[in-house]
Amino acid sequence: MAATARVTAAELGKSWRAGCPVGPESLRRVTLTYWGFDDRPHTGVIVVHEDVAADVTTVFRTLFGKRFPIRGLEPVDAYGGSDDASMAADNTSAFNCRNAVASGRPSWSVHAYGKAIDVNPVENPYVFGDKVLPPAGREYLDRSTYRPGMAVKGGVLVKAFAAVGWKWNVGGANPDYQHFSTTGR
Repeated sequence: MAATARVTAAELGKSWRAGCPVGPESLRRVTLTYWGFDDRPHTGVIVVHEDVAADVTTVFRTLFGKRFPIRGLEPVDAYGGSDDASMAADNTSAFNCRNAVASGRPSWSVHAYGKAIDVNPVENPYVFGDKVLPPAGREYLDRSTYRPGMAVKGGVLVKAFAAVGWKWNVGGANPDYQHFSTTGR
């Protein structure tokens, strides 16, 4: 199942505010069916830019067909707009009007445009020097043995995003295993 609908500022809650690089009129709420880690189908919601809603639907249809597990799928507003809380819950999410984590200077994250998705953050942590986000992701730093929900080179998740032209942000000294975007940043 997949359904796309417009969103309002009120529905975006704390994940959006005046001054964000995109307004609610450019965002879409995409309701999707996904396989959970309990090996059962679930329904969740992700908020993305209208330009990528069809791509996201295609990716999640592929993941569903391959039974790739997703822990949870809720807009970041369900976590009070807190990226840290969303990651700690192992929530797969997209739009959040926030700055990039490692930019060195304030600049909008690709998430602030609704054109990036973080998938299963615990199984796919962001490594920034000695810091692991979320901290529970430290258990998944060894990427040599596949475990369910992990993004791995040549794996279902990476291939599904690559098929729609999205990039996986694992290059460089600070791999962000959870992060897929239209830009690679």
